[in-house]
Amino acid sequence: MRRRGAGAGGGALWVLYGDTLTMAVGFYMLVPLLAYHFLQDLGLTIALVGALTALRSAAQNGIMPISGWVADRIGYRRAIAGGVLVRAAGFAVLGSVSSVPLLVAGSVLTGLGGALFHPASYAAYTALAVGRDAVRVYSTRELFSNVGFVIGPMLGGLLAGVDFQWVAFSSAALFLGAFVLTVVGLPAGLAPTGGRPARFGEALKDRVFLRYCLLAATLWFLVSQLYLVVPVRASDVLPGAIGVGLVYTAAAVFMVLVMLPLTGFVSRRLVPRRILALGALSLGSGIAVMGLWGTVAGLVAGVLLFTVGQMLSQPVMNAVVSDFADGGAVASYFGALGLAQAAGGVAGNLVGGALYSVAGAGGPHAQLVWYVFAACGATVALLFWKVGPQTGGAAREEH
Repeated sequence: MRRRGAGAGGGALWVLYGDTLTMAVGFYMLVPLLAYHFLQDLGLTIALVGALTALRSAAQNGIMPISGWVADRIGYRRAIAGGVLVRAAGFAVLGSVSSVPLLVAGSVLTGLGGALFHPASYAAYTALAVGRDAVRVYSTRELFSNVGFVIGPMLGGLLAGVDFQWVAFSSAALFLGAFVLTVVGLPAGLAPTGGRPARFGEALKDRVFLRYCLLAATLWFLVSQLYLVVPVRASDVLPGAIGVGLVYTAAAVFMVLVMLPLTGFVSRRLVPRRILALGALSLGSGIAVMGLWGTVAGLVAGVLLFTVGQMLSQPVMNAVVSDFADGGAVASYFGALGLAQAAGGVAGNLVGGALYSVAGAGGPHAQLVWYVFAACGATVALLFWKVGPQTGGAAREEH
């Protein structure tokens, strides 16, 4: 069965990479500064800022199974184009208003836009990966996303020195640029390929895939620690927020340099469940190294080991999704996976916050926290090793 849009070849794939880079720069130039803007410029309380952040996340992650199904029904190009337009509107609102009701509206628009384009974009990568190494395609996608992570905060910081509105409107303009790139560069026929339309909720009825989503959630429990453990440990060994930013930037640059050679090497030698197991082990070990080795060298070594875990796990996790999905429901399956990852991230933030508070309080049990994370990584690795997916990642042939 031939994927519609697959014949567009490498040109459309590079357009999609361009979309990913443009959106990553736009996202990372704004979102890291939002909390500061809300607190310092608008005078909102921390509780309200947290509520707005949670609302944006809920608007995006909570409806991903629905938005994935919508993308399967209307086509990936339309879903991506509509999503980036909605997010551009949300960012423009967040940068130009100060009343709480309008900030709520902007947060909801931002989340809804992401919900619409996120599963559609990943499904479009799957459609364009026909005849190619899917792991390499998704690895390259992560590479461009991390380039955006490096560039975005630098641009945002420069523009914030003038006025926060410049940050918000520039970010919105980048998403408008992604809209133009999507409409002009992606083929109109980039759509699901099943012999039937996607059925509503079918991904949530696939028991084998739900087991995979549960495993993915446990992996994302570990991935979500990056934005907790680094500030926690960095505050002990680095001089202020600049040092923390440098650590994140170093991790992103490391990923850009190493991602493709590393994923190419392991995907040629190991099946996906083995790669995901190694990724989980590396994630848990990286957290433990950051915690137990209380120096700058320990922090850097732990972050790099953690980053290796991300590079091993994230492209493979995405590449195997279409092996579960019928050709007409790939975005629906990516939407369900996105919801599972969000649930794992929420659990990781809650449990991680509680554990780090124990570590920060000192006492006889403080060091045990880091061994707990190492044990979590080993447990998740064992689960993937035993019952994880065995297929996925090889070059896909048109049939």
